[in-house]
Amino acid sequence: MAEGVPVVTQPNADDDGAWTTLLPELIALLDLTPDGEDRFAAGHSTASVTTGHVFGGLVAAQAVMAAGRTVPADRAIHSLHGYFLRPGDAAVPLHVEVDRTRDGRSFSHRRVSAVQDGRVIAEFTCSWAIPRAGIAHQTGAPPAPDPETIRPDHEVLRDLPVGMTRYGTSPDAFDLRTVGLGPGWFESKVPAGEPTLVWKRAAGAVPDDPLLHAALFTFASDMRILHPVLRPHGLAMYGVDVRPATIDHAVWFHRPVRVEDWLLWQCESPWAGDGRGFVRAKVYGTDGTLVAEAAQEGLIGLG
Repeated sequence: MAEGVPVVTQPNADDDGAWTTLLPELIALLDLTPDGEDRFAAGHSTASVTTGHVFGGLVAAQAVMAAGRTVPADRAIHSLHGYFLRPGDAAVPLHVEVDRTRDGRSFSHRRVSAVQDGRVIAEFTCSWAIPRAGIAHQTGAPPAPDPETIRPDHEVLRDLPVGMTRYGTSPDAFDLRTVGLGPGWFESKVPAGEPTLVWKRAAGAVPDDPLLHAALFTFASDMRILHPVLRPHGLAMYGVDVRPATIDHAVWFHRPVRVEDWLLWQCESPWAGDGRGFVRAKVYGTDGTLVAEAAQEGLIGLG
């Protein structure tokens, strides 16, 4: 493995925690090692090594960290767009390469490639901007119960029936609390476009680094975002007969994000077809401020 890339050990495959990445490990994985001009060595999580699945949200977060290290300090990230081109291999070193496309008076643009064995497995474009005054408006936040009154998802998921994977049944880097999650939730068909509401918050303290918070938010933006694609059909993303895979992903940052604060994700799927499904999300703070939006398209394999 390349110098500077963390080496992780493989836990017992029967351990539910093998499916998760805890916050201290995630923060360490975002501390990238310089490996040439605008090139960084990036590590794999224990969960990736154990399951053989490289989580796209981690690769996207590492891309944000790499690009952010090449941008002037007076600019904040406002968007990320990415395509996942090939499955990642947790047994192969990962490098993140940044192309400084443009630095203008107000905006900086970066193209980022995640590379293994000389092949690009994911490609991103990121844009940073200097904040400035102008017109402002936003849509209102939906009504939702206080997150402290909702059981954490990993506790609820432990009670789900046989036939579901163990994914999500142990504490993770983020505390997720889905409104209404419980027995029968996945099997109940809902109209296409009906929102799924999820509170998310980092499961611990995070250093006061805006770039790190943006990268962690990017990681969280890929956590279970495709649920609404399955719900109109009474299917579960955790079902053993469902095989989701992300094709492309986007995040728009409207405000600086603080992942230690509760954020309400309003996710909906307006369309699915041709073996694909699409989800868009609005993200609100507890005060109702619209802080970000995200969108993802994924392949949905069945059977």
